[in-house]
Amino acid sequence: MAGAGFPPDTRLTYRIGETWLLVLLLAFGYAALLGLLLQWLVGWPWWVALVAPLVGGAVVYAIEDGAVLPRTLPVTDADAAAVADRRLFAVVDRLCALAALDRPRLKVIDATWPNALTFRLPGRKPTIAVTRGLLDQSDDSRLDAVLAHELAHIAHRDAAAMTVAMALSTSLALAPMALLAPLMALEVPLCRAARWCGRQWKPATEDDDFLMPPVRSDAPSVLLLVVAALTLARVANFMLLAGLGIVLVPPMLLLALPAAGIIARLGRYRELAADRGAAALTGRPAALAAALTALHADGPAIPVKDLRELRAMSSMTIVALPPDDADGTGTGTDWFSRLLDRTMASHPPLAARLEPLAALSRDLSGSA
Repeated sequence: MAGAGFPPDTRLTYRIGETWLLVLLLAFGYAALLGLLLQWLVGWPWWVALVAPLVGGAVVYAIEDGAVLPRTLPVTDADAAAVADRRLFAVVDRLCALAALDRPRLKVIDATWPNALTFRLPGRKPTIAVTRGLLDQSDDSRLDAVLAHELAHIAHRDAAAMTVAMALSTSLALAPMALLAPLMALEVPLCRAARWCGRQWKPATEDDDFLMPPVRSDAPSVLLLVVAALTLARVANFMLLAGLGIVLVPPMLLLALPAAGIIARLGRYRELAADRGAAALTGRPAALAAALTALHADGPAIPVKDLRELRAMSSMTIVALPPDDADGTGTGTDWFSRLLDRTMASHPPLAARLEPLAALSRDLSGSA
């Protein structure tokens, strides 16, 4: 049921119910597959693994939004007393009064790029997270429109379904990392040791989180034996990583495709529904259209590191995050890659969002 200020959307309600059903079927279906694998490997009864979704859900529920927003992002609870956040509280309180909704939790991501997202774990209070850039760069009408859009997700009750579906998809896609991460982590100490021995090694995963010491210029020649041992260790590590990656990554990505499809089916429609809801609540569809256009234009300026950290949350943001590839297109050149990108897109194209808003603006102008 939508809040009083948001028009009801029966089609969205059906899609939310469909999403919950498909998520449950996927979770317990994959648990059954895991159980059959354990039965084959160690002889356990297959049904033992059916508790895995319940245990995983309990863990996520216990740590609340720490499992939703990446811990590496600088996120703080908004403070109604802070000068920088008073505007946020004022806008949200006014919109909540119009929509007959309780104020959600408010968080601020300390980032210069503008964006916003809403998430909710079942049984928990919904949370709206905005970036500092959105607060600094948006005028009052655009900030109203963006926050009204986020409140529409709460009123329509699609935030919880999207959060759970996103968590399932992410956990399946990142499952191989649980085995590969220790091997990838070995890169850092190996490279640090090699630099102490006078070699300019850089880890394959080098970024700001893995700062390297300067290369030692006075390394004695006797350390050549140490360098040889480090080289053998690094080659062996790379070979093991490549072997496990070939075995683990493709099947896990294949298993994640159904969950990604569920997200795409709900995500595209719920964004259009939230756009309509925000326009109805504020009475200014043109302001939301301007905000969406500006957010799309500012997307390529998001730092690559921030993109990697928030990549899993892209389906939850008001506009999809841009790709972090070199050319900025994020799409392959072959027809299959383009088809997959369109099929799995969690947001409708910008033009598909602006056209209904323009029609609403014309209708409001004609009735005025």
